[in-house]
Amino acid sequence: MIIRTLHKTAWLTAGSIFLVLTVMGLLLPVVPQLPFFLATIFCFMRSSTRFHAWMHRQSWFIRLKSHLPHRRK
Repeated sequence: MIIRTLHKTAWLTAGSIFLVLTVMGLLLPVVPQLPFFLATIFCFMRSSTRFHAWMHRQSWFIRLKSHLPHRRK
């Protein structure tokens, strides 16, 4: 239980850091914002099951996933 909480906190912290970098990328023309934004989404999806489920209901995310190569199990 404590390990799970630490993992969620670590993913949430990483997502927050990437969110700050995304905003910096919007303000500074030299810093790219898209990779940081995608990393933010990934980290927030790992930190919250509600956010993960919400993202899988979004039409643009479903289209994006359909273009990615499928992973083998």
